[in-house]
Amino acid sequence: MLEPIAQELAKSISEVIGYDVLITDVKGVIIGCSDPDRGFGTLNESSRIAAETGRGSVDTEEVSHRLKGTRPGVTYPMVGPDGRVIGTVAITGDPEKVTPFALVVKRQAELYLRERIMQREVMERERNLQALVSDVFLLNSKVSDPELLLNRAEHFGYDRSSEYVALSVETVRLRDSAGAGVYRDPVLARLRDAMGGPRSLMAAMKMDLYVVFLPLSGKLGADLSERIGEIWNGVRKSLSSMGIEAAVGIGSGAMGIEELARSCKEARLALRIGRKVAPGVRFYPIKGYRVEELLFFSPRSLTESMSERELSPLEGRGDTEELRDTLTAWCESGFNVAEASRSLHLHRSTVNYRLEKLASIFHVDVRDFREMSRLYWAISLDKLIGQRRRS
Repeated sequence: MLEPIAQELAKSISEVIGYDVLITDVKGVIIGCSDPDRGFGTLNESSRIAAETGRGSVDTEEVSHRLKGTRPGVTYPMVGPDGRVIGTVAITGDPEKVTPFALVVKRQAELYLRERIMQREVMERERNLQALVSDVFLLNSKVSDPELLLNRAEHFGYDRSSEYVALSVETVRLRDSAGAGVYRDPVLARLRDAMGGPRSLMAAMKMDLYVVFLPLSGKLGADLSERIGEIWNGVRKSLSSMGIEAAVGIGSGAMGIEELARSCKEARLALRIGRKVAPGVRFYPIKGYRVEELLFFSPRSLTESMSERELSPLEGRGDTEELRDTLTAWCESGFNVAEASRSLHLHRSTVNYRLEKLASIFHVDVRDFREMSRLYWAISLDKLIGQRRRS
């Protein structure tokens, strides 16, 4: 507990008070010292006595001659968070001059130690939580025991009687806003402020990728996307003020660890698909991408051939992109010219002109649902697989 920070502690205290400081363990062995001439790993008998008795001592010249490894000064035991003596701190110098520092130094050393212990515990918890979230994502019930994962999750506040949903959050730092370590990650802090109830689980998986397991109340579960959307708007504004842009993928509701693993995979997939087909949206519920999900897992040879075959009439044209955008907006507007025009920021006559082009190029009725759906999903596939040959 004390040894990893003893040298740092001794030097920092010495720099403040202007006297040499040494730190020992409970056996009186020196583990930190500001004076390079004091031997690390050697015995300071006054410190051993202070650790054994729990009482401080003033070591005069006479006393220091009788006690091994001791110099004139003041020695006090240090007490850990559990109330037990964990070592000692000694100040070397004229006892009359260093005694006024003794209790202040002892208390500061103990406070410093408590802070470091708390930091270590927080970091350890974050590592364990990160490992848990990763294990849930990678869960294979034929290999791993879901019950063991459930027990680990309950240690972090997971409620087996509640429905959860997994969120996958991806961020882009628009300016320098990096945290000073995982336990101080600013994005994780903001996510916990917004969604960090006692039963929520969240972890930083890697640089700029976070996973949240959010418990659902009855009201939340009734309209998942809308309610999470309200929460997410607040999260995005908060992160934006820090120079961080974020997007979120949302899985479906889940009861139990195995369903939560499925929801976690869905959230990651929704984010992956959404980034490709609707990069400006940044809010991607998996329920809005079920068809893309099927296409994503279809045989690659089939999806590539479909995309190339259906979109080939647009190849080599100077207006390919604008026609693709028009077709997409037309389908997503429900074949409504006014809505499509607003979406494209174009006049209605321009949209109608492009629709006439599309009807001529593909030999289709632009109000034929099946025909237009076929072309719409071909474009979506092309965005997913990125294989369209560009002119």
